[in-house]
Amino acid sequence: MEGILLGLGFIGIALAVLTPLAKSGTGLTLVSLAVYFWFIGIETWLPVILFTAGLLLIVFEIFVPEFGLSGIVGMVLLVSGLYLTIGDITQTVRDLSLSVVITSGVVFYLVKNGYSLTNVNKLILQTNLQGLTSKSESKESRTAVSAGLEGLALTPLRPSGKASFDNEGHVYDVLSIDGHIAQDTPVIIDKVTGTKITVRKK
Repeated sequence: MEGILLGLGFIGIALAVLTPLAKSGTGLTLVSLAVYFWFIGIETWLPVILFTAGLLLIVFEIFVPEFGLSGIVGMVLLVSGLYLTIGDITQTVRDLSLSVVITSGVVFYLVKNGYSLTNVNKLILQTNLQGLTSKSESKESRTAVSAGLEGLALTPLRPSGKASFDNEGHVYDVLSIDGHIAQDTPVIIDKVTGTKITVRKK
């Protein structure tokens, strides 16, 4: 029973690392390990702290395999945490071995069906690139302003602040040449120099 709970915790990590089901995998890990330690019973939090620290280091090693040392230290801490929890080296090895076998089977199945850390990294990279593209497109649309364009001061201009010049909610950093301009005051662009936009009261 303990080994299965431990295995479910490791399976959750595999799901979080190898598939887009990061939240579900993390949830499975947290619930399984919480039940595991509750089922066995702990007198102090030290074993849980050691186990958690070891688990985090191992996950770090998965994403940064060149580091090396974190994986070794993580495994030592994880085993130490389990041993302090169980108090029996034989049962520790048995539970850990069973969980590793179960997790290995799941990982093999996932990899066989096309899931891998590389795919997850590509997904993250693609998401980041999409975000950068959106920001770039937003920047291009935001900079398409010119002198004479009318807008509204979104914040007090003292003399710098923010204003909007379209109906799409784009916010611009502007500089007032009329001194202090109150919020919600209509303004008009006086000059655009690069990314610097100077405005005056309408």
